[in-house]
Amino acid sequence: MKTVFSLFLALCLAGPAFGNPLPDPGSIKSVHVVGPSWAGFTNKDGTGLYHEILTTLFALYGIEYQRDYVPSERAYHLVRDNLADFMTCHDKAPPQLLMAKHPMFEGQFHVFFNKANIGPWSVPQSLEGRSIAWRIGYYEESNIPAKMQVKVLNTGVSALGMVILGRIDFYLDDLNFINDSLSKNKIRFNMDDFRIEPIGKRSYRPIFNATERGKKIMELYDRGMEHLFKTGKLRDIFQKWGHPLPLYDID
Repeated sequence: MKTVFSLFLALCLAGPAFGNPLPDPGSIKSVHVVGPSWAGFTNKDGTGLYHEILTTLFALYGIEYQRDYVPSERAYHLVRDNLADFMTCHDKAPPQLLMAKHPMFEGQFHVFFNKANIGPWSVPQSLEGRSIAWRIGYYEESNIPAKMQVKVLNTGVSALGMVILGRIDFYLDDLNFINDSLSKNKIRFNMDDFRIEPIGKRSYRPIFNATERGKKIMELYDRGMEHLFKTGKLRDIFQKWGHPLPLYDID
């Protein structure tokens, strides 16, 4: 009887992942997350890949997940000023901020361009010396594999329109966001004259502040992602939203 009780107690302490107990959340009862509304990732109705991952993850600790929708640059300031706990998501941590270990998404980023303007396609030759635009806060020159003239704009729709009107050579974005910009575009054009091609790949991770609370929530996030990965729940969520599972460094 004593042996059975000891085994039961050990399993309870180990938690659902057996041998990899989740950390104690302590006094953290809710997390305040900020960032833009991205179609299929952070829809304003509360659905999307990021929403489902974070809601499921923080439910493991009994923590409430709260979201505010703001532009990326504004999100960084809110996190840095301790007015939000973290931002989703980016490929590198801005100054004074921290990036989680485990990504929430991994994929290629693409360019939209006029085929006649660019001619035969090859990377990086087709990009060299050309002009390119992206949304503020989303990319940096280190993301592109060639020396280019960069223009940073407020929206993907604006960048798309500049390519259609021949004012810039390329619009850079994730394929999902290029398609979203296409759906919102009001300028008449023939898609047969244009092309979309990948030019790079990166992973996107939550960005936290460097306070004691921020570091604790980042630990809860990373350990929660490991639990969801090991139980297969993370794979189910990615499959539901039609995205491949990133390559996680999880034993």
